[in-house]
Amino acid sequence: MSFHGADGYSLANFITLFHDQRTWEAIKNTLIISIASTIMAAFVGSFLAFVSAYTNIRHKKLLELLILMPFIIPSYIVTLSWSGLLLKQGHINTFMTSLGLAPLDLYSLTGIWVVLGFINIPVVYLSVVHMLRKIPAEMEWASRACGFTIWQTIWRIDLREVWPAIASGSLLAFLAAIDNFAVPAFLGISSGIPVLSTYIYEKAISFGPDAFPMAAALSVLLSCIAIGGTLLESCFVHSRSAMESIKEDFQPRIILNGSRRKILEWGVTGLLSLLNFVPLADMILNAFLKNYGLAVTYSNISLRNFSFVFTNTGVLTAVRNSLILALVTCLVCIVIGTVLAFRQVRCHSLAAAIAEKCAALTYALPGIVLALAMIFQWTEPLPGVRPQLYGTIYILLFAYITRYLILQIKSSKTALNAINPELEDAVRASGGSMLSVWRYVLVPLLMRPVLSGSFLIFGLSLTELTLSSILASAGTKTIGLTIFSFQQAGDYSLSAAMSTVVVLLLLGGYMLAWATSLKKKEKNVYELASRTHKTEIRQHASA
Repeated sequence: MSFHGADGYSLANFITLFHDQRTWEAIKNTLIISIASTIMAAFVGSFLAFVSAYTNIRHKKLLELLILMPFIIPSYIVTLSWSGLLLKQGHINTFMTSLGLAPLDLYSLTGIWVVLGFINIPVVYLSVVHMLRKIPAEMEWASRACGFTIWQTIWRIDLREVWPAIASGSLLAFLAAIDNFAVPAFLGISSGIPVLSTYIYEKAISFGPDAFPMAAALSVLLSCIAIGGTLLESCFVHSRSAMESIKEDFQPRIILNGSRRKILEWGVTGLLSLLNFVPLADMILNAFLKNYGLAVTYSNISLRNFSFVFTNTGVLTAVRNSLILALVTCLVCIVIGTVLAFRQVRCHSLAAAIAEKCAALTYALPGIVLALAMIFQWTEPLPGVRPQLYGTIYILLFAYITRYLILQIKSSKTALNAINPELEDAVRASGGSMLSVWRYVLVPLLMRPVLSGSFLIFGLSLTELTLSSILASAGTKTIGLTIFSFQQAGDYSLSAAMSTVVVLLLLGGYMLAWATSLKKKEKNVYELASRTHKTEIRQHASA
């Protein structure tokens, strides 16, 4: 499609784009925003990983939750909360102006990359913290025995060993910044700052015979950057594969005294709490305002926005669509992903391995590019076959499954590798069929880890925006697209109200999952203690 023009197939679309100054501006902005946000995410994420993995600060579970919150909450809600907090006439900017300082403007190039950098901190953190814990403590002891200080040891040993993880996490953050549509759309479209993802969106929704060919040509440019970054990231993954078999060590390696530990502990936890909860609290407060941007007074507070969210037909339809898409996507991904994982792990199937590579490729591609590819693919999947899927909920379903299938494959592979194959062999040796193997062995043992992996798919599908922005129609809008439409139309209080409901649902779901896992652990501990106690009683009786 990118090579298709009025005179047949040629490079005319690319030539036209490269002669357009806005294309070069979009490429420049994309690179500036992606590189700057990656540098920010790399430094902050690596520092937080070091603090969490090596120091003796307390409440590390809380610290990790605060670090991962920008990953749990959709990026467009994080952006909406920050943009509401930093209004030009808001309290923070008014205070900054009174001190003679320049106000903070999120609707700028700097504002976009700062928000993206904050959102991508968890990407680097997760990559680095696991590798830090896998570095053998014996290497550090040997360095200290040779007379090196703790900081020299960190520089010579730990930093050198963890460098591939930092580079890999930074590349993932770079790819996430390129792929992100929500932040540039919320902050850049209204202020005239184009990036490749929003520029593709503008071309795709415009009218005219050149709309889709131009969008396809831009998608090729964005895909080349994304695929190049993915291949480079895979090189770093292979370079650290030797460390994967090492068990993580959760013991602190830097023991801080009481005052230093408290300063670091309260400083990091307090700052992360402010960055996470203050914008969300401001967004929740704005959801109760009749007139967005005015002072919080009794006459300006109302439940009207929430009443609209819970009663409006369009909003309820969007919620229903998102729930249906999330549930069906989860079910289909569980079945297909687990079967492919089984074929690859147990049968070493080449076809399953190829299918996994294809699924990984669709996840590596930017979402806006995948959305266009789905349109081109399902317009006429076979010569003469036109299923008329564009504009229906089915094309969204196929796009979601294509996008998130790799997550379930990885989750199911991890779960299958933890199951001893001898259990399956025992069923087969007893005369059981493959159906019996699945019924009595695999399904009971895979149920919990597979459902845990699918919970991530459910959350991502429920709040998805990028694919919906291109593929959804009037009757198939989703939660993310509805919030985006409210924000673009200037209905900030409505978008804040709907975002508040989504945040409460997501946090409630994660808290419920956490409480369930905690209860399961307590039950296991109780059962272990009970069995131990009974064994001691029997031993005492026999004696």
